Amino acid sequence: MHILGLRRNVIFLLVMSILLNFYFVSKYATIKADGNSIKDTDTLRNCFIPEYHLEGAAQDDPRLIGYIRRELLEPPSPHPYNIYHPEMVHYSQYNQSEFANKTLNGMEDGFYIEAGASEGEFLSNTLFFERRLGWRGLLIEPLPEIYKLLQRKNRKAYIINTALSTTPHASYVTFEPAVGLGTSSHLSDKGIILKGIPLYSILRALNVEVVDFMSLDIESFEVKILKTIPWDKVTFRLMCIEVSHIPEGIDYLTEYLTDKGYKFLGLGSADAWYGWPDLLPRNTFLAPT
Repeated sequence: MHILGLRRNVIFLLVMSILLNFYFVSKYATIKADGNSIKDTDTLRNCFIPEYHLEGAAQDDPRLIGYIRRELLEPPSPHPYNIYHPEMVHYSQYNQSEFANKTLNGMEDGFYIEAGASEGEFLSNTLFFERRLGWRGLLIEPLPEIYKLLQRKNRKAYIINTALSTTPHASYVTFEPAVGLGTSSHLSDKGIILKGIPLYSILRALNVEVVDFMSLDIESFEVKILKTIPWDKVTFRLMCIEVSHIPEGIDYLTEYLTDKGYKFLGLGSADAWYGWPDLLPRNTFLAPT
């Protein structure tokens, strides 16, 4: 009798575990991005994977996509902005948002990515588009302490606390934080260990195939990040890429993106600008020098 009772208890616990698994997947595997509802319960049912199993997962692995949706992405804030300078129009350091806006002819309701988002206001290249033109977007910030500041800004964008992987697989990276906002943190062989998620995996999790403006500022690893992107599956209307520290050099970057079909638009104070010709207005400006 004791053995039968024990077996019944074990079976009961197993059944409850399975039911809870389905419940939480159904509840948390639905987010909205780019105006579309995402609900992929069937795909995600068996996708609960601990973080230490993420390393090596391919960027289009459904388990990784499910993990990003459930555990990493935070939806746009429903609360009022909590910013220090609401009177400002542009927040960029070198007029990046102004140039992007002119290039896109004041386009409304677009989708942006800002990788290296910092705390979401100071030197932001995307806050203008969000506040003034109704854009939606994705803010990526790897450092946990800076990410907490970003959370408090109540941006109307998805936010995610992760580093970007320099390979087309999930990884762990070592990141050496800088001291203070506006200073440069970078990947290193010493520092803190962070998740490294491929950029394309995050876009898959959001069901985004066209990005209208991408600001990429990750201190010397921009080319490596770009090389992880499957260019036949996602298109970028306009890209602003920080080039001050890339070891490959501006000529290499331009040749690489030109080979992918992108047009070099010009060089700014710290950034190189590229666009997809079919999605740009005919009177595209050259970047300020």
